[in-house]
Amino acid sequence: MSYPVFYASEPELKSGLSEEESFHACRVLRLKNGDQIHILDGKGKRFQAELELVDSKKTTFRSLRMLEEIKNPNYSISLWVAPTKQMERMEWMVEKCTELGIHSIGFFHSRYSERKEIKLNRLEKIAVSALKQSKNLFLPEIKPMVSIKEIIPLPAKQDSSNQYLFAHIADPVDQALFKILHKNIHLNILIGPEGDFSNEESDSLLANSWLPFSLGKAILRTETACIAATHSVHLIHALHE
Repeated sequence: MSYPVFYASEPELKSGLSEEESFHACRVLRLKNGDQIHILDGKGKRFQAELELVDSKKTTFRSLRMLEEIKNPNYSISLWVAPTKQMERMEWMVEKCTELGIHSIGFFHSRYSERKEIKLNRLEKIAVSALKQSKNLFLPEIKPMVSIKEIIPLPAKQDSSNQYLFAHIADPVDQALFKILHKNIHLNILIGPEGDFSNEESDSLLANSWLPFSLGKAILRTETACIAATHSVHLIHALHE
C-alpha cells in the first residue's frame, strides 16, 4: 500500500509538519485525522505515523515508528557548480542530483560566470520535493554562493579522506573520471561555467591539488555535466561492490 510521503527534519523530536508540508497535507491531498503517512527525515530514516490533527498551518502526527534506516554510504559527493543564467536549468539539476543521491550542492562565481546570486530557499524546496518523489533517504545540503577563490584552497585544509576533482575542457582531453576517481572517500567535484574556467583559475586549481578530469569529448552543458558526474560516481562504486 502506498502512503503519502512528507519531509520532517526531526520527526522524533517534533511531532508536527512544517507549514508548507501541512498545507500540502490539508489543502492538496485533503488528508483526514487518523490517516497514515510516511515521513522522511533526510538523514537516512523513513517513518510511518498517524495524522493526529490536519491543519493547513500546523499538522501534527502521533504513533511514530521507524520503518527503515540506512547508514551513510562509505563514499559521498559534494558538488560545486557555477550557476547558469537560466535558473530553471539549475533547479532541474538540483532535482535530478537529489534523486540520484548527493551529499551537498554548492554554488560559486568565477571570471566567466553568468550569475552571482541564487534563490537558496527555492532550491531547498526543490530538493525536498525530489527527496519525497524519489523516496531517497538523504537530503543534500544546498550551500550559498561563494567566490571560487574560497574553494580553490580547500584541499590544503582536508586530509586523505577527501579527493578534489574539477571538470576540465582540454585538447587533448584529460583522463576520464573513472580512471582517477578514488573510491570510498568524500569526493568534491567542481563544475565550471559554460565559458569554462579562466587560464588563471585552472592554473590555481592545479597548483592547489585539484585533479582535472574529462566527461568525454563532447562539451556538456553545466547541468548535464553535474548530473553525468554524479551518476558516474555512483556507477563506478556500484561496479566495484
